Amino acid sequence: MRGEMMEDKDVRNPFVARIMLENEKSKAKLYYKENPGSLIPLFEKELKDLGFEFETSSQIFGFVPKYKNVIVPIALKYYQLAKEMNMPNEQNHFIGFFRIKGLDEIVPLLLSDFYSDKTTNLTRWLISDCIYQIKSRQFIKEYLNIASNRAFGINRQMIILLLGKLKDERAVPTLIALLDDEEVRLQAICALSEFKRKDFRCYFERFQSSTNAGWRKYSKKAIQKLDS
Repeated sequence: MRGEMMEDKDVRNPFVARIMLENEKSKAKLYYKENPGSLIPLFEKELKDLGFEFETSSQIFGFVPKYKNVIVPIALKYYQLAKEMNMPNEQNHFIGFFRIKGLDEIVPLLLSDFYSDKTTNLTRWLISDCIYQIKSRQFIKEYLNIASNRAFGINRQMIILLLGKLKDERAVPTLIALLDDEEVRLQAICALSEFKRKDFRCYFERFQSSTNAGWRKYSKKAIQKLDS
């Protein structure tokens, strides 16, 4: 089994792909030198022992869609170990292997870690992005609790966008209330626009002349959706 290169226009150029690959290998070498206790080499060795062939850690992601039942449990083991050893950078690396739509079974763990006081802000944001990618409908109540808790600041953004993508009517009151929260107002506008409800027009019109470029842009887009 061989690793797959990223599907990117530049990466499809063999010369550019090789340069990027060598740069990644150099960065990894430096990281391992600065972090001799890194768990990533152990993770990679375990996969190579199973027959996976790759040159860099990022290439492993190419295997995940086809071999998730093999790779995800191993990544989860090292994610948990990194958490126990207080290695947030390593934890962040392994989170990337959980960004699979339909991987509902891992969401309770991710939610628990999101709430944990020991979780760094960066890790918390990556967890929220991971939950967004999974798109489970089983945890609407938890999503709403996070979205409405201002203590989580911008780390709520992806969860709010997820509520829009899921189009669950239970989220509507919370999303409307979040229009008064400037920290996540843009995401609330985007989430509400996903419902394509004409009775939401007034909420978008409120910001279509805003001095904030983001609020103005996405409010206008939301109105365009209603008019299309």
